[in-house]
Amino acid sequence: MKKLSKLCLLSMFLFACVSTQKLYEKGEYDKAFYAAISDLKRNPSNSDALKILPDAYKEASTRYEQDILAAKGGKGRKSEQFANIYNGYFSLQKMYDGFKNAGVKISTFSPKNYENELNQAALSAAEAHYSRGIALLNRQDRVSARKAYNNLKLADEYVPGYKDVIEKKQEAHEAAITNVLVTKFDQRFGYYSIDGSFFERDILWNLNSIGNSNYYEFYTGNEGQNRRIDQNLELSMYDIWFSNLATNNYSYRVSKKIPVKSDKMAGSTSTITVTATINAVRRIINSRAVMDYRITDAVSRKLIVSDRIPAQYTWESLTGKYTGDSRALSAKDWDIVRGNFNNRPDYNELYRELTRQIMTQFNFRMRDIYR
Repeated sequence: MKKLSKLCLLSMFLFACVSTQKLYEKGEYDKAFYAAISDLKRNPSNSDALKILPDAYKEASTRYEQDILAAKGGKGRKSEQFANIYNGYFSLQKMYDGFKNAGVKISTFSPKNYENELNQAALSAAEAHYSRGIALLNRQDRVSARKAYNNLKLADEYVPGYKDVIEKKQEAHEAAITNVLVTKFDQRFGYYSIDGSFFERDILWNLNSIGNSNYYEFYTGNEGQNRRIDQNLELSMYDIWFSNLATNNYSYRVSKKIPVKSDKMAGSTSTITVTATINAVRRIINSRAVMDYRITDAVSRKLIVSDRIPAQYTWESLTGKYTGDSRALSAKDWDIVRGNFNNRPDYNELYRELTRQIMTQFNFRMRDIYR
């Protein structure tokens, strides 16, 4: 057992070295650098890792430095140039931190600390995105405000709290948002007793789920007070109808040919036809509803979009019994025979099924409008 354990450890050690060597040979120098650090943490005297580590670092750092020089001399938006410079220094500093944090000691090798260069790159990138964001914000239109917010958000990520970026970011966000007020949510139940309060909550929750990533916010009633309202949304549920319970009794015969063993000759079989009669009871309730939606500009009152979403739902319960030979029954027949006698649903249950259908279509259309 001891010999087997030593053999397993030796195999794992050799595999790790081979993997690091392969990464280096494939030109994946940064990965080879980190793999060599892992090898040395396991075995500080690993000769292969000791050789690969400085070579992999030299190759990887040279590539990143070349990328930084190319970004500095490139053309295009300064924000993109500074981002590329920052990413290069970030990768270089990551290698330095990885080496130092691993506690690996090599007298002949030590990576360069790029902390100062990284901090300066962060400042330059933050300034570039901040300046771009302010310029866009000064255009005073919603599309530019959205772009401004994204730039200011990046500036705040490079250098948290850079200048007055927090206040400007909030200003851009408020200018970028389209506020939509649900001014009407009418559910016409007629003489049916239904609690439809859940539907209004579901509508608003789904609308905000759609709008959160697309600069739209939705409000109802008092929530919209003291806010700039850009659009009004009206919703109307009507033509809500439920049929009476309809019961249909019917029967049908089934037959099947099945093999049976012969009593006269061992090993031989013959077929016989077995039959049965299914006596089924089908109970159904039909229902329907329609929802209209209408979106208008809050200032001009101009219609943006309107449409109608119909829904139909049929509740069904199918049960039954059989007479005759059970071997004649198919899987479908057994489903009927074994079916449970379900209690008829109330109007609230049927209404929920209708609203599920409507919500699916409504979400699809709202995503198209508010994408």
